[in-house]
Amino acid sequence: MDLKKMLFAIIAGFVAMSALSGLWHMAVMADFYATDRPTVAFAEPKMQFILLGYFILALLMAYIYPLGYKGGSSVIEGLKFGVLIGLLWILPEAVVLFGVFESSGTVLVVDAIWHLVEQGLGGIVVGLVYGSGVAAE
Repeated sequence: MDLKKMLFAIIAGFVAMSALSGLWHMAVMADFYATDRPTVAFAEPKMQFILLGYFILALLMAYIYPLGYKGGSSVIEGLKFGVLIGLLWILPEAVVLFGVFESSGTVLVVDAIWHLVEQGLGGIVVGLVYGSGVAAE
């Protein structure tokens, strides 16, 4: 495994996904989340934990991607990989949290769809860093 590519994929994936998350939650959908967030949420998010979570996600994606890469377009393979990671990560978590916190089903659906997009784009970034031919390394 190419350690330099992996480190760059971690950094690039982290920057892409955390920036997209910030843009989505604090700008594009700020009003939605202000009114439809769970009633037990913190008044102000604990950003250090949110960023740590995105770093861990990027690290795992950068580590796992080359293990399953079978060849083909880095963009298409990265997108498929990222969407799968989004499904594995957010869908079960969203359903569990829906059982814990008082919130609308709309939040669950919006968040699940958003994370498929966000992790799909993160997967593209990771795929582009590794490029085609990663399976041969």
